[in-house]
Amino acid sequence: MRIFLAWHNTLQNKKRSGAAVAGITFAVLLVFMQLGFLQTAKTNSTIVYNYFQFDLIIVSTRFEALEAADYFDSSRLLQARVVPGVRDVSTLDVSRGRWRDPENNNLGSSCMMLGFDLNPAFVPAEHRALLPALTPRDTVMLDRFSHPDYGSQRIGREATLENRPVTLAALYEMGVGFQAEGTIITSLDTYLTIRRQQARHVIFGLVQITPDSNPAEVKQRLMAALPDDVIVFTKDELVFRERNYYVNVKPIGIMFRAGAFVAFCVGGVILYQVLASEISNRLRELATLKAVGFTDFYVYGVGIQQALLFAAMSYGPAFVFSLITFRLVYWASHIPMFMTWSLALTVLGLSVAMTTVSSVLALQKVKRADPADLF
Repeated sequence: MRIFLAWHNTLQNKKRSGAAVAGITFAVLLVFMQLGFLQTAKTNSTIVYNYFQFDLIIVSTRFEALEAADYFDSSRLLQARVVPGVRDVSTLDVSRGRWRDPENNNLGSSCMMLGFDLNPAFVPAEHRALLPALTPRDTVMLDRFSHPDYGSQRIGREATLENRPVTLAALYEMGVGFQAEGTIITSLDTYLTIRRQQARHVIFGLVQITPDSNPAEVKQRLMAALPDDVIVFTKDELVFRERNYYVNVKPIGIMFRAGAFVAFCVGGVILYQVLASEISNRLRELATLKAVGFTDFYVYGVGIQQALLFAAMSYGPAFVFSLITFRLVYWASHIPMFMTWSLALTVLGLSVAMTTVSSVLALQKVKRADPADLF
């Protein structure tokens, strides 16, 4: 019968309960959005790494993150090729530039430039047939998800990249992150010409190992064989490092976490106000329950159950609205923002925590209520 008492208390004043559920739903939706953006930031920070197929990666010891990478000497890749367990090595350079569509009068769009040695083993199988189109000088492959300001995605059209004319030779799909409005892949020859960069300067050395090798063991061999001006990571280590940098160091990650905390506090305050008002209106009834022999535990249970009912009625609509919002964000920006089990369970846990804290604070009035003073 305990849950029925809380249920009837909740539904007795439907307008007030509806307003309370609407307020809590909005707060839970804010938590969904902020944590969803934080999850998206983690995913987008490693979108380049996840596109290329490699087991280990060689970077400079001064490497911090994708957007703060430094060069090392290309001779390290030649040394890596002879290490036991290494099957193949590839070069990848990354930098940012400006893309300009001749038909667009704006000042240009930010562009992430990926200079690649066109080794087909290091790209997804469905994109390997596109690489020969990048062999001619000044040809590029454009991400289909790039911003509309990039102009027409017609093969053969011309644009400018860092004020140098280039020809669109192919289209691929990787996804656009927060770093730039679009992404292109080009050959190392074209990349070095556009960037006016020396060929011996390499940012990433991608390494594939033989099928019978262990990544950790090959990593140790590479570290022992290569000079101390480079360091080797497994792909998982690099992804973890990049996400940690983007979420815990960059302002965008701190901002989303702060937003989630504020939304949690707003929901807690709304729920506390609702429960405090409900308890104040029913203080005589609750005191009567104590007077006729019901324990404090039972009376507290009614209040906590009512709080859980408000949370449950709010979580469902907030979950549905967040699914719709995530889809709209993906449709508008092509930034991969999806609902995951971990996100859904995290917000559910935060909702329960918010409910527990608010109900405990609101029920302090019942604890102090003396039936003799109320009647």
